[in-house]
Amino acid sequence: MTALPDPVIRIHGITGARSACRVMGNRAFALLSPDHAAQSHGAQWFADLIRLVREEFPSCDFKAVLDCRGRVSGALAAIELGLDAVIVDPLPADQLENLRDMARQADSRVMTELPDSDVLYQMADDILPDKELDKRLLAHLAMIAR
Repeated sequence: MTALPDPVIRIHGITGARSACRVMGNRAFALLSPDHAAQSHGAQWFADLIRLVREEFPSCDFKAVLDCRGRVSGALAAIELGLDAVIVDPLPADQLENLRDMARQADSRVMTELPDSDVLYQMADDILPDKELDKRLLAHLAMIAR
């Protein structure tokens, strides 16, 4: 799997995912789960959210990334559930290579660091209403296009 598309949009739930899809349209991007979501919400929660959004926005071109820091078992589940990428804490080299091998077989990717802050957009969908989410993401995209 190649590098993640830019921007990477961190969401907190379905509201943020829907906003990202409305605004991004058919432009490639990545949806990143909340911090440590595998530990707090579980891989199945994120996989279900992604499935719903892909059904609602079939023309959207995005990669789904689950933050599995704090729970390697969440990464295994996410890979089995078909998510595009996982983020894990640094692991011993042999364990990381085994996990990456499993991911490659499932056309997934294992990362040990968050995306760079210059490509990471924090959606704030846990505190802002829908229309404000769309407006702020549009403004962000306009600013980075300059």
